[in-house]
Amino acid sequence: MFRRIGWSAVTDIGTSISSSFPEIAMEPSVTTARCEIVVAPRTVDEAAQVIRHATEHGFSILPIGSGSTMREPRSNIALSTSSMAGVIEYQPDDLTIVVGAGMSIGDLEDVLADRGHSAVLPESSPSRTVGGVVASGASGYARLRYGPTRDRVLEVTMATGYGDVVRAGGRLVKNVTGYDLSRLATGSFGSLGVIGSVCLKLWPMAPASRTVRVDNAGSALDRLYRPVAILETGEGVSAYVHGSVATVESDVALLGGTAVEGFDWPCHDQPPVYAEVRVPARMIDDALVRVREIDPLWFVGQHGVGIVEFGLSAHDDAVLESLRLWAQGLGGSVVVTAPGLSSRQRWGSPGNTIELQQRMKHLFDPEGILNRGVLPGGV
Repeated sequence: MFRRIGWSAVTDIGTSISSSFPEIAMEPSVTTARCEIVVAPRTVDEAAQVIRHATEHGFSILPIGSGSTMREPRSNIALSTSSMAGVIEYQPDDLTIVVGAGMSIGDLEDVLADRGHSAVLPESSPSRTVGGVVASGASGYARLRYGPTRDRVLEVTMATGYGDVVRAGGRLVKNVTGYDLSRLATGSFGSLGVIGSVCLKLWPMAPASRTVRVDNAGSALDRLYRPVAILETGEGVSAYVHGSVATVESDVALLGGTAVEGFDWPCHDQPPVYAEVRVPARMIDDALVRVREIDPLWFVGQHGVGIVEFGLSAHDDAVLESLRLWAQGLGGSVVVTAPGLSSRQRWGSPGNTIELQQRMKHLFDPEGILNRGVLPGGV
């Protein structure tokens, strides 16, 4: 029924799972998830079976994609989507594709490149899984031009916390039935259900693209019509443009900076502490000033979007809380990821949506077995 992926030990939980699902095998294994058992169902229906079993026995479950965003998570069972990968349905003429949640961004883009398409998911993380990106609500640097990832999620199939399989949305771009439910799953961090498959809206790849070093981000935004991105790092500001050859050449001439072929996206190591400042787009310059004052390992500011991501070598409550209070005063937020953080340290105050989040959690996961405490307010 399930493909063996590895087990940390033959525990009471392992005995319970193996007796209920005899075809599961166990063996010593090392996993960054720090869970007692790691299981990789091949279908969303099999994932639902594991969830029902966990609910009956009071086991907690941690959904895992590539594991790239996991920071010392602890649960009884780690449910990996690694066996739910691959293309399920590709409609090039409709610009849609349905893939298993465990498919990596790199593998997906390789498939799409043959037809000149792209899913426009985070560009610098090819090893991340599609399901993991959707579950975390992560968007790439091309957000300025193409919007956030949630705008391209047309349909999600997932096994909920009560062990049923639900499908939200529709595979046609014009079909909006259940569309809000798909958005609800996007950014839920696996707290509402384990995503088994995703239908994404695609975009044609432009014939030409350039990365242009510029002196001023504001000037580049004013001059360009719908640039792909305007990013600022410690090395300077770059404008990313694409389109027809003539359009790109015109944009490069308009900007007057040094241009290189293709998109030269920022590249950085995973830091001990990762954070994002999210403020209204007009406040991005102020946010960049405040982030520079922290002396981060690296930073990337997204002009026109209002997001500054940065890495730190260590967590500092006082510094990050000061930055958070400033951002919240503008209607923004600061999200921090590091080992051992409390919900308050990660998200800040839950705000006035906490009751709605609690209701949604109870609706989809009434026993609270899925990724406990991952949402703001410890939901």
